[in-house]
Amino acid sequence: MKQYKNKLPLISILMPVYNAGDFLVESIKSIRNQTLKDWELIVVDDGSTDKSSEILKKYAEKDSRIKIFKFKKNKGLAYALNYGLNKARGKYLARMDADDISYPKRLEIQLRYLKRNPKVVAVGTQVKLINEKGNFIGYKKFPTDPEKIYQMMGTMMAIQHPTLLTYTKIIKKCPYANHTTAEDVSMFFKLLQYGNFLNTKEVLFKYRIRKNSNSLKNPKKTFNLTLKSRIKAVIDWNYKPTISAVLINITQSILISLLPDNLIISLYEKIRFNDLKKLKIIVPFYIKKYRLAFR
Repeated sequence: MKQYKNKLPLISILMPVYNAGDFLVESIKSIRNQTLKDWELIVVDDGSTDKSSEILKKYAEKDSRIKIFKFKKNKGLAYALNYGLNKARGKYLARMDADDISYPKRLEIQLRYLKRNPKVVAVGTQVKLINEKGNFIGYKKFPTDPEKIYQMMGTMMAIQHPTLLTYTKIIKKCPYANHTTAEDVSMFFKLLQYGNFLNTKEVLFKYRIRKNSNSLKNPKKTFNLTLKSRIKAVIDWNYKPTISAVLINITQSILISLLPDNLIISLYEKIRFNDLKKLKIIVPFYIKKYRLAFR
């Protein structure tokens, strides 16, 4: 393996790891298989107790571009991300999660988008969804027009977080919120102050849906933290939501307060994937049901 000890990397890839041993090999391989080779992989092992540490050590010995930073105890995702940000040396910073998979041309294509659009500060990709076994379960499509992305930020995330490619100097000014979930929302709004967002037209990423993810464990908490970040974005970071976005947030707040966690997740998926026919049946039924319950 070619050594990269004395050269600053073009791209720093930030990957937090916590007990991801079942998926870690495939994730690291997808980075090592990138057509763009000028990178460093900054791995923050957040106190893993499974086989993750052994796997990481093995790959760091193979490839000097892989840098491992290990905590003795779990400190949380936001802490791990901010710690890794401070270690990044590349001109650009890419995100990667330990259970996801990047397509071989991901970095090459995203960097091309970023260089060709000087007003853009962040580029995401279209996403293929897989389950815990790696089986295909669908696609997650994002707008590619900067104005549509800006508007979408008022109601839901317009870039899949682990597909992010941005400038290292800028994102270091936009640290992650110290939350147990939705830690990326405020970061994105702060980043939006510095320029436009884009998403590639190409599907360049496999995003793994896991039942034990933080956002799915407590969807009400995730929504409330997200809403607080949106409000802070308007007050502190000059974000201008549309009237429609304001009304949607009010409606979401009412539904979130009334519905059980499992239905919240189901409704989110219906809305996100535009399954409107089923949505029109489900929502009125449960609103009526819980109105009766609270009388």
